[in-house]
Amino acid sequence: MTRDVAKAVPDQQAEPVTPDVLDSLLNTSVARGAGPVAVWRVPTESLADAELAVARDWLDEGERRQASSYVRAELRRAYEIAHAAARLVVGAVSDTPPEKVVWGRHACPGCGEPHGRPRAEGSGVEFSLSHTPGQVLVAVADVAVGVDVERHPDDPVALAKLLHPRELEEIEAAAHGTLDGGRATVRFTRAWARTEAYLKGIGIGLGRDPHLDYLGTDGAPSRSLGAWTVRDVVVPEGYGAALALLV
Repeated sequence: MTRDVAKAVPDQQAEPVTPDVLDSLLNTSVARGAGPVAVWRVPTESLADAELAVARDWLDEGERRQASSYVRAELRRAYEIAHAAARLVVGAVSDTPPEKVVWGRHACPGCGEPHGRPRAEGSGVEFSLSHTPGQVLVAVADVAVGVDVERHPDDPVALAKLLHPRELEEIEAAAHGTLDGGRATVRFTRAWARTEAYLKGIGIGLGRDPHLDYLGTDGAPSRSLGAWTVRDVVVPEGYGAALALLV
């Protein structure tokens, strides 16, 4: 397998994306600002259970079935909040009540079947969502977009074996104290979030081997990868996040 298929070019001058904080699922004033993309962050632990109980009614049968498949309550809660938040945001920018948003899928770029990037039927809005216990991100854009948020792992070196070989080398070096510029956990989360955001943006997800694309573990907050820009997203300590946008 050829590994160096795509290499990112870092942009040291760019700024990371600072998302708007969505602290209520019952917020009726959600609005998208100017620009090709907007990103919202939901801190899940501060969201009231009563609000989530209301927002659960927006979910469709498939979402409810998927939520119930999570054994761990924190994973189930993060999933429900992510999908409710996506309905709220996508509905707001497309003038649709959240419970009326209908999800679909773009064609997969690999096989052409309808399991590519998610879409909101009839809206013309491109969007992406990501969730992990504690944090949710939702992005909407005029073009294809992918977003990802991850918690720092306990064993970044073991997980880094899934990434591009150069990224693994950087993470191992950081773990052994021979590479400055960020702890191994921070470097892994940067690289994994960047890779996931990019793969979600192109619509193939982990159907494409994450070994193939080098997005780096350093602190450069933006990089170009072919027709895509991948930017880090500002999230609280203990997390890493990234946004990929077709340009």
